[in-house]
Amino acid sequence: MFEDLFVNICIVTTLVFVYMKIRWGNREKSSYPWISHLIDGFCGGILGLFLMQFSIRVTSETLADMRYIPILLMLLFVGKVPAVISAVLIIISRFLFGVNKSSYAAILMITTLLAGYLIIEKIFKNEDNILLKGIYMVIYSNVIVTIFLNYVLSDISILIPLTVIYWTVSSIGGFTSIFLVNYLRRSEYLFRKYENESTVDFLTGLRNVRNFDSIWKYSKELAEKKNKFLSLLMLDIDHFKRINDTYGHGNGDFVLMEVSRIMEEAITKKGSVFRKGGEEFAIILPTYSKSQAIEIAERIRSRVERHQFRIDGNTKLLVTISIGITSFPETTGLIENMVEAADNALYRAKENGRNQISL
Repeated sequence: MFEDLFVNICIVTTLVFVYMKIRWGNREKSSYPWISHLIDGFCGGILGLFLMQFSIRVTSETLADMRYIPILLMLLFVGKVPAVISAVLIIISRFLFGVNKSSYAAILMITTLLAGYLIIEKIFKNEDNILLKGIYMVIYSNVIVTIFLNYVLSDISILIPLTVIYWTVSSIGGFTSIFLVNYLRRSEYLFRKYENESTVDFLTGLRNVRNFDSIWKYSKELAEKKNKFLSLLMLDIDHFKRINDTYGHGNGDFVLMEVSRIMEEAITKKGSVFRKGGEEFAIILPTYSKSQAIEIAERIRSRVERHQFRIDGNTKLLVTISIGITSFPETTGLIENMVEAADNALYRAKENGRNQISL
């Protein structure tokens, strides 16, 4: 009896771990939330089916297991809709193990469990401690399951030891599952947070040099493989050191952030803006020809020139930007030389008087 319930715990922890890794890996692929709800609910139902498959068959009709855990986890960590879907699938799955008094009682039991979870969730909706809500739900589950076991079982000699063992193993399994999901969720959040911070410039929110290297490599390979246009812009804020020295680094940071915002608003969704360091930026424009790149560059240059940079309350600062452009295969036939070519074009733009674009 104890061994069978212990198998339930092993199934829960294993499948929850696999499910969480898959879910996080695919969380951004679906554009429709209802699809994610269906998938989550379906996975919860499958987990419930597995738990019933490896349950304790107390009598020829009665199963004892921890099928409530998927519903509880869905409500705590995903949402009400997936929890309801999981509950419905678990109710339907119960009839695969026989149509009898216990299977019909299971309908009422699962419905009662779900209703109780929703009430607990509502009572503690302002409570941020998920573990605390989970503890209440597990205890509630044990109480409800015990009541229904008492209803379908008439043999006290079976009911009493079963109740003791069930409460022990169910509590361990429920608490372990909640802790595991919460731990995996927090770990995944921190991992993605640090991963994002390692590729994003902390000041401007633009992609950083590390991100530039990887996206540039991919863009080059794609352009060569499919024989597509590829343009690269190198940009530099004119006399930025003078701005820092005259108005202070705080106002210099403000200029960097404003210029970054202007650049992001000026490009299309296909383009990517990067801060390469200091006042230097880069823009990768996949599939953009030379004429299209010039149009984007001029748009950025003119918007920066016209923009009113208000610092220290009322002071209006004039800021300009110089831009170097290179395009494959129009300005260079060697895609590996594009970064150097764009840097050289930027140098010429600054040498020729700044506030201009150069090829």
